[in-house]
Amino acid sequence: MVLGVLVAAQSGVVETAQDAGSVTPITEGSSEAATQPMSLPISNLALPSGTDIAVIPVTGIIYDFTLVSLERRVDKALDSGATVIVIELDTPGGVVTSALKISKYIKTIPVPTVAWVHNEAYSAGIMLAAACDEIVMSPASATGDCAPIVPGMALAPTERAKALSPILEEFRDSAQANGYDYALFHAMCVLGAEVYFVEKSDGSGERRLVNQIDFSVMVNGESAQDLAGPPPTQGTGPVVIEDVGAVTLTVATEADRGEWHAVEVLPSGDKIPGGRVHDGKTLLTRNQKRAQDIGLSKATIASEQALKQHYRAASVVAIPPTWSEGLAAILTSWWMRVILVIVFLLGAYIEMQAPGLSVPGTVAVVALIALIGAPFIIGLAEVWHILLFLLGFVLVIIEIVFTPAFGMLGVAGLMMMFMGVVLSVVPAGPGVGGRGVGWLPPPEMWNRLVASMFITLLALVASCVGFYYITKHFGKIPGINRLILASAQPSGDAVGIDLTGQPIHVSGDEVLGVGVVKVGITGETASDLGPTGTARFGEHIIDVVSVGPYINAGQPVKIVEVHGNRIVVDEV
Repeated sequence: MVLGVLVAAQSGVVETAQDAGSVTPITEGSSEAATQPMSLPISNLALPSGTDIAVIPVTGIIYDFTLVSLERRVDKALDSGATVIVIELDTPGGVVTSALKISKYIKTIPVPTVAWVHNEAYSAGIMLAAACDEIVMSPASATGDCAPIVPGMALAPTERAKALSPILEEFRDSAQANGYDYALFHAMCVLGAEVYFVEKSDGSGERRLVNQIDFSVMVNGESAQDLAGPPPTQGTGPVVIEDVGAVTLTVATEADRGEWHAVEVLPSGDKIPGGRVHDGKTLLTRNQKRAQDIGLSKATIASEQALKQHYRAASVVAIPPTWSEGLAAILTSWWMRVILVIVFLLGAYIEMQAPGLSVPGTVAVVALIALIGAPFIIGLAEVWHILLFLLGFVLVIIEIVFTPAFGMLGVAGLMMMFMGVVLSVVPAGPGVGGRGVGWLPPPEMWNRLVASMFITLLALVASCVGFYYITKHFGKIPGINRLILASAQPSGDAVGIDLTGQPIHVSGDEVLGVGVVKVGITGETASDLGPTGTARFGEHIIDVVSVGPYINAGQPVKIVEVHGNRIVVDEV
């Protein structure tokens, strides 16, 4: 299979796809053919003028919902009469199992497909790009690097083999279907895989990208049979894989022995001594220029207008995600989640400090719906994530309302809420090679899991600062103070004494704002405290909660803590 260049055998001329009038003559069989720059690669697609292109952006992490969104938009494009689908990629990668599904789906699209790498397509992104009929890239873009990893862990040989097997097979299928050499994608997935550019010496102009083992046969003339190694021996013991994904003889045969030579100058004029494109010390990654040099990319295209000109299209129409998908994407961004967590916690705290205000509680409910609803809509959150969060919230409310001190029940509730929020934006799945539990994040998403934990902790720290400020200044904060004066009414005829000695009616949700109930004041219980009830201070009764066990009516008590409408007493 010719890679990166098409040669007009009869004329001995190579034409660029971007400028059909510009030709670079190369005499067939000439010894200069290996040292002269090749022209830029020609498109694999034989598209007539006047095609209708639909551009479908795919951005961010690749996960199962990406496939759902892609299918919907491709169907819309086809129904609208699109004759070419351009998948615009800007992704750092994602879940392996999702990428495999999407790659297979792309190959079923009934019209030509083009991957437009704009701005990056790493890991799962290059798998999607390879599934398209051809790849083009934008300026300052890059692609490659598709090794399955578990951050902070080394995969055991068997697990690594299980992870690599479907990835390499998918790349092999895409390479065969779309005219690429498999060695290129192999080097993106495993270390130690070198890539060489070679040309057949019979003057046909056929060029290929091969690994170092094939290079030894095709250029150095070594025996294909010797390099293939001895046949596997039959045995009853377990198989131990020492070098998973190791480079082996792939395309070379005895007929290729010594029949090829190295190509040492690329179309851009860059030299590659000995024809070596990649040394195998890193995972192969290419920017737009170097990808076009080796034929991975067919053109560098900066805009939709340039895309239209390149393919001589009649129209180019973008089909972005729906408004709901776009809104959900904003609501699941890290900065918005920090805001939503803070708004939810502060709104809930203010409502508990002054029950009946309704406005803070309503704001908290809206923030909560956005916090856990948006990830659920786009397929990130599982049902159990939401249930975990809500159960934790219920435990915290029970702890606050019915117990005098914040204990294990509340701590457990906070942990459940924390994990629900953290996990709700991390794709779940079986992970690389089937590792992990289907309802937990796969190993390749652990970096995203850590990032989600950090973001949530940041929001919690900011909320704690807000709690402290509200506790110290409740009733004096602009806006909140007006809400209290407008909505909070005295409960019963409770009367306190202000700092000037004048009598004043107070209710539980006003005491801290007015400043008439202080730590250290003594009185007696007006009802049984179990732990909530009422206590009499002087001749006036106020709602309280006890700090210890059950306290009978008529027992002496002292105020030990005041937080908003929460007045905590202890038996004297």
